[in-house]
Amino acid sequence: MNSIESAKYRKHLEEDGVPPQQAVAHADALGEVLENLKETLATKAWVESFVKQQLQELKFDMVQWMVTLFVAQTGVTIGAMVALIRYLPR
Repeated sequence: MNSIESAKYRKHLEEDGVPPQQAVAHADALGEVLENLKETLATKAWVESFVKQQLQELKFDMVQWMVTLFVAQTGVTIGAMVALIRYLPR
């Protein structure tokens, strides 16, 4: 929290009946918490890169499943055709 916001917050607390020393302590403590949050919160760039990575992994998994199911379906179809040719009367 910058100094202008801190002073505004402190003034607001004092107007609501908080003693000046406590208002200063509250404003300083809140400023420290907000500064620490800036360091630990996810940034837009981080979220975008994380989402992009997850989508790439998902696409790879989807293609892998599609190829696997295509091969299995082809095997079942060929097996059914062989069974029909083998067991149908000529």
